[in-house]
Formats: sequence, structure tokens, C-alpha cells
Amino acid sequence: MSTSDSELENSDSFLVSQAILGILVSTPAVVANVLLLVTVFRDPNRDQPLWGSPVTLLVVNLAMCDLLSGAIPGYFSLYYDIAIITGQPKEELFGVRTGMIAAGVVTNIVSSCTIAAMSLDRLFAVSSPHQYTARVTKAKIKIFIAVVWIYSVLFSSLGRMGVSVTLVVVLYCHIHVSACGILTYRVRWHNIQVRNLADEREKIDVVPKRRKRKTVSAFLLVLISFYLTFLPQYIAQNIHQLSQSLAGKSIF
Repeated sequence: MSTSDSELENSDSFLVSQAILGILVSTPAVVANVLLLVTVFRDPNRDQPLWGSPVTLLVVNLAMCDLLSGAIPGYFSLYYDIAIITGQPKEELFGVRTGMIAAGVVTNIVSSCTIAAMSLDRLFAVSSPHQYTARVTKAKIKIFIAVVWIYSVLFSSLGRMGVSVTLVVVLYCHIHVSACGILTYRVRWHNIQVRNLADEREKIDVVPKRRKRKTVSAFLLVLISFYLTFLPQYIAQNIHQLSQSLAGKSIF
């Protein structure tokens, strides 16, 4: 990293701007997901569709990921920037920096996998409604969530296992974003096909089918929002790997 890069990264204005941005981004994420979790867990009708649906577990898992990614990387970065401004050496903050990076990677991976599972769940619910209840159960969803968390921790540890950082970053971007994007397109395409293929014989099921299509549309909105927010990091990471001149610039 050049001297100018180092000076900019350590300048008070740069660190203050990062701290302000961290608060503006992290606080809504934390508040919104806390409210979502409180709404779900305080639902008095535990036998009603909200808790009766396995997809609710995926929603709770995604909310937990977003809450952790807002609280840990967000507020830890705020602490990190303030510590640098007050003159604390970076060497003493290595643990903080490592912790927030690890938390960010783990929660992003779990979020991506959870969103992919939500996509598959809605695709299966629309394409095979009669088999959905029997095949998609809470027990299977709980196992999936446990496996995803274990996988994300192991994936984030690849760098410590000797795998090159470049390869880890490329895998991170394309497994957890590109692949999920293809799956999202598949869900959208199938939703359109279901809508277009409705005929006279299916008029009896028009209300449940319409409800399911609305549910799929709602999930697609969540997916699109996720990809829009992830897009800057996705682009930056890929450019960073392709451009050697940018590889040493930590600010980029």
C-alpha cells in the first residue's frame, strides 16, 4: 500500500466518515431485525400458520444473520475507527478487526444459503403443493440451518487452512451470490410459468394458487433487495482480484 493510501486510511476525516456510515447502515438493520424477531416470537398463536410453516424458521434464521451482521461488523467497526482516531495502535486492534471480518463472512454465507433455501422452498411449494407438506418439515429445516452454520464457519476458515485468499474470495462471491442469483431467476421463471399455464380445470384452486404466487413474489422482492445491497461488495471483490494494481490498496 502506498504512502498516500496509508495516510488517507488513517486520516480522521476518512475514519469519521466510516464511523458515521457504520451507524447509518447498522442501526436500521439491528432495529428492524429485532422488531421482526420480537413479532415472530411473541406471536400468541403458536399453532397458527405463522409457526406451523417450516419457512418461518428460515425467516428467523435470516433475521438472526442480519441482526448479527449489523451488530458485530457494524458496531465493532465503529469502535475500531474511534480507537484509531484516539491514537490506539492497529496492532492492538488486530483481534477486533479479525472478529468483525469473520463475523461478516460467516453471516453473509449463512444469509446467502438461507435465501437460497427460501427460494427452493417457495419453488417447491408452487410446483408440488401436494407433496410440500409431507417433504418439507421443521425437523429437516432445523438440520439444514445447523449444517449451514457449520459450513459457513468451515468456509471462513479456509484461509487458515492454507487456501489462497484469492481463491477463497472468488469462491465466496460466486458460490454464495452467482449461484443463488441463478436460483432466484429459476424461481421467478417458474412463477411466471405457473401463472401462464392456469386453465379452466384449475379454477377451483385459483385462490390458493394466487396466494402462493403472492408469497413467491414477496420472497423475490427480498431476494432482489439482498442482491442489490450485496452488489457493491460483489463488484469490488471481483475487480480487486482482476486488477493487480488495486490488490495492495486496503481502502478499495
